[in-house]
Amino acid sequence: MKVHIGQHSGFCFGVKRAIQVAKEAARLHKNIYIKGELVHNQEVCRQIEALGIKTVSTLKSVPGGSVLIIKAHGEPLATYINAKRKKIKVIDATCPMVKDIHKKAKEMEQKGFRVAIIGDKNHEETIGILGNIKNGSIVENIADLRKLKSGLGEKIGVVCQSTQNIEDVSVIVAKLAKITHALLFFNTVCRPTYLRQKEIERLAKNCSAVLVVGSKNSANTKRLFFIAKKINPNTFWVNNAKSIAKNSFKKFGSVGVIGGASTPPETLEEVYKKLS
Repeated sequence: MKVHIGQHSGFCFGVKRAIQVAKEAARLHKNIYIKGELVHNQEVCRQIEALGIKTVSTLKSVPGGSVLIIKAHGEPLATYINAKRKKIKVIDATCPMVKDIHKKAKEMEQKGFRVAIIGDKNHEETIGILGNIKNGSIVENIADLRKLKSGLGEKIGVVCQSTQNIEDVSVIVAKLAKITHALLFFNTVCRPTYLRQKEIERLAKNCSAVLVVGSKNSANTKRLFFIAKKINPNTFWVNNAKSIAKNSFKKFGSVGVIGGASTPPETLEEVYKKLS
C-alpha cells in the first residue's frame, strides 16, 4: 500500500500564530483564560491547558484583572467591550485573515450595504463576524436565503466564513445577484482552505481510499471529508492514529491522507507510521 500525505496538510498560518501567541502569553502572564477553544483540535487544546491556561465558556467566568486570549476564530465586538469594562487584559490571537473579514464587513456596512455572511450559523468565526457589525444576516444555505429574501434590501455586501467551500459559496452568491440591484462580494475563503480543498479532490480521484485527520468539531476538516466523500466512497475521518482500526486499510492499494488546518503535524506523522 502506498500512503500519500497531502502537501497542504496540518497547521495553517493562523493556527500556528494562535498557538505561538498562547505560549508567549503563558510565559509572561498568570491567570490566563480562553473563551472557547483556541483552535478546533483536542490535542492542541490539551497542550494549551497544560500551560496553565484555563478554558471558559463565557466572559462571566473570567475574573476582573486577569488575562483573556481571543481564540483564532475571533470574537464579537461585545467581548472586547465587556473585557475592558472588567479591566481584563486582552491578548488577541484572532487569525489576521479573519480580522480582515471583520474589516471588510464593517466597511461595506458603512457604505450602506446590508451584509450577508455565508457561513455556519453556530460557528464561532461566523458569530464573531456578525458581532462586529450592526445589522448583518447569516446565510448557511439556499433555504436561509429564501427566508431572508425580503429583508436583505437593494444593496447587499457579501463575505464568507474563511473555511467555506467556494463552490457552495458561488451558488449562494449567484442567487443573491438575482434578488438585489447592487451586489458587492468579497471572496474571503482563505488560501490555505482553498489549497486543501483542491488537494483533497486530487487525492480522492487518484487514491483507492482517503483518510481525513482532525477533530470532529473542526469546520474546515468536516468540509474536506465531505468533498472527498462525494468523489470517493472510500473516505474516512479520524481524530488521530489511535482511531485507526488494525488492518482497516489493508485492502486498499493507495491511501491519500490530509489533515485539517488545526491538525498537529505530529498527529499526521503518527497516522503515516501506523498506515505504513
